[in-house]
Amino acid sequence: MLDGRRIGGGLRGTRVLIPRGGAWGSRVQAEVQRRGAHAVVAPLITSAPPRDTDARDRAFAALAAGEYAWIFVTSAAAVEQWVTQGVRIPATTQIAAVGSATARAAADSGAEVAFVPSGTSSAAALTAQWCAGRDPGATGRCLVIRSDLATSVVSDELELRGFDVDVCIGYRTVGIDLRPDVADALRGGEIDVVLLTSLSVGRELRRQVGTLPPSTLIASIGPGTSRDAQRLGFAVGYTARTQSIEALVAELDEITLPHHTVKDQP
Repeated sequence: MLDGRRIGGGLRGTRVLIPRGGAWGSRVQAEVQRRGAHAVVAPLITSAPPRDTDARDRAFAALAAGEYAWIFVTSAAAVEQWVTQGVRIPATTQIAAVGSATARAAADSGAEVAFVPSGTSSAAALTAQWCAGRDPGATGRCLVIRSDLATSVVSDELELRGFDVDVCIGYRTVGIDLRPDVADALRGGEIDVVLLTSLSVGRELRRQVGTLPPSTLIASIGPGTSRDAQRLGFAVGYTARTQSIEALVAELDEITLPHHTVKDQP
């Protein structure tokens, strides 16, 4: 476990694995490189259409028609689905997002976010805080958009409290095979920091690489992801105090990190 000394420049000269691609990966890559580190963009997961696209399309059509008073999103990937499908969120529909990163993704899509829980970003915090003081009979229909692998915490809790809720499986989370040179670099301890952003990333890392050398710092985006990683057999060396990828990178840059000399890059 790192000692948390805030000296700045902690990432300089390190090799940092970024486990997702696309716009998200490019944004994190730029942030890591700005801090003097070498970014190894090696996607471990991506989003794919759900198995039941008809059910998704029906839910999105009802959403676009204004049939839902609230939609709940627990990841930026969920936001990407309605953007990809060309769904415009009606002004009468309010959005509840699990945390600041998801809220920012929704805002970037042109939608207005009405609710973000304070404190810990989690499905439990989202539902507990949102439900407080709300009357199920006066709230209207709710839609939860999630992946096939996400837990049903939000929809289960809403239903338990008497709210009218539908679930839309908007996408599937699927694994991506690492390039052989990246996998070898991970096994050989040539990657200094792995950014662990979700249980799905942890599962793929475990499946494809196994345990990592003690010299590799596993840096988690939040307590829930850290707990999931530990159950998978990983030793988490750092957990972000604020649950966003930008905060995680910034916090890592404030502490002392061991690193290797950058030569041939994977």
